[in-house]
Amino acid sequence: MDLERRTWLRGIWETLKEILLQKLLTYNLRSSPLLLPNHLASLNVIVTGATSGIGLHTARELAMAGAHVVMACRNVNAANEIAHQWRSKVHEYGRTLNVEVMELDLLTLSSVRQFAIEWDQHSKPLHILINNAGILRMGERQQFSKDGIEQHFQVNHVAPALLTLLLLPSMLKAATWRVVSVNSVAHHWGVVESKSWNSRIEEHKFSGTKAYGSSKLVHLMFIKALARNLFEQGCIPVQCIAVHPGIVTSNLVPGVKKKAFWMLDPSEGARSVLYCATSDAVVHNLDKGFAYYSSNCKPAKVSPLADKMEVCLEIWEETLNILGLDVDHLSHIKS
Repeated sequence: MDLERRTWLRGIWETLKEILLQKLLTYNLRSSPLLLPNHLASLNVIVTGATSGIGLHTARELAMAGAHVVMACRNVNAANEIAHQWRSKVHEYGRTLNVEVMELDLLTLSSVRQFAIEWDQHSKPLHILINNAGILRMGERQQFSKDGIEQHFQVNHVAPALLTLLLLPSMLKAATWRVVSVNSVAHHWGVVESKSWNSRIEEHKFSGTKAYGSSKLVHLMFIKALARNLFEQGCIPVQCIAVHPGIVTSNLVPGVKKKAFWMLDPSEGARSVLYCATSDAVVHNLDKGFAYYSSNCKPAKVSPLADKMEVCLEIWEETLNILGLDVDHLSHIKS
């Protein structure tokens, strides 16, 4: 049995375990509310994909806790309408929510760069970046972005990687900062093939499901390499966390509107994301600046491939190469 097939079968097994156990493992969490810390009122937070699903619930809970929340979205009209509704519920929330809408289209790298420029004009430190936006296109043909990158890899990896790198100077201005990347158990079935990021695959061989898993894998490995590189350069504290929020009913998968009995709803999925973004306990489980969490708000194991730091560093270099950045990009940021 070849390596790719073994990886695929292992990933399917991990996913089946998640389907069977996630309700049980998160039962105690659903019975009690997650209490967010009091210090959020002084924090600036960016949440991508905040108009629906996990991102929407994450952004609202953080804003209700007092944080200044930036909804980074492609559909600014929808985001502005949501923000207006939130601000109008002063009596329900007990405060006027400090919410801002900024345009961000992850399918266009120029939009990512423009977003970073506009955020920099705020002249504020960034305390928490939540890379939540993602796509999964099952049963569709292979599609490429305007930048020539396969769309799963662009939205789920390359664009959030660029966003994170461009916002690092702002985060390093904060006393403490944290990057939270919403990942997936699907990374267990992913494979590392950089040529698949921007090469056309024969139609009968392309699988959106496999592309999704692989894009989640390489982004997890990128975040792990980012943490290691920053840690070794002495940028303490380094807090880069990837989190699998559970298998959640959302508009990530077109056509999946009804919640199956074993699925979590978006508010339940947002719980682990909020925990990773705000809990002080997460710091104690960091390994050289990195941690991977599951939907039960506990550390989990990454795939065997993601455990290989030398491969993570290869993904790091390949990503910087695609973005046209120097391998020693971080040293320029720090200086």
